[in-house]
Amino acid sequence: MNEKILITGPPRCGKSILISKLINYYTNEKNFTIYGFLTPEIRESGNRIGFDIVDIYSGKTSQLARVGDFKTKYRVGKYNVFIEEFDKYIGDNLSLEGKRANLIVIDEIGKMELFSKKFQNFIKNIFTSKMPVLATIGLKLNHPLKNYLLNLPSILLLNLDRRNSQLIFEKVIVLIP
Repeated sequence: MNEKILITGPPRCGKSILISKLINYYTNEKNFTIYGFLTPEIRESGNRIGFDIVDIYSGKTSQLARVGDFKTKYRVGKYNVFIEEFDKYIGDNLSLEGKRANLIVIDEIGKMELFSKKFQNFIKNIFTSKMPVLATIGLKLNHPLKNYLLNLPSILLLNLDRRNSQLIFEKVIVLIP
């Protein structure tokens, strides 16, 4: 099994919801061990104030970005991105050495995450490994790593919209049995 699937689509089309549904399927129906992370938005009083990183395997949470007056070197729009914390998370949780996993899931390969050179190297490594990988990537993301990934012969790019979520779900579970 060497499937490498990237799911893309416009903002708010349901990429993260689909990934969560697939994680639930593979964990409960297939008893898969999954490594990787989710990047849920964090809301306060109905307003989005940032994003966290939630490790799929352990459930540990780290901050990825927040609105506010932080002394960070990296920003995307109004969000301060905590790359040092993200790099620590990658080093502590995403080393696959000596671990046995059925699937790696990354939600998402985006502007914030790509400030990290450690993350970029991790992505290159997993997408050229023998491990099946399922990840989301921004439709309009303009980054050399996206171009690199899309030029790999093993990549299958699936375009999600609000109408085809179930179809994409069914396609993924056939491709990663």
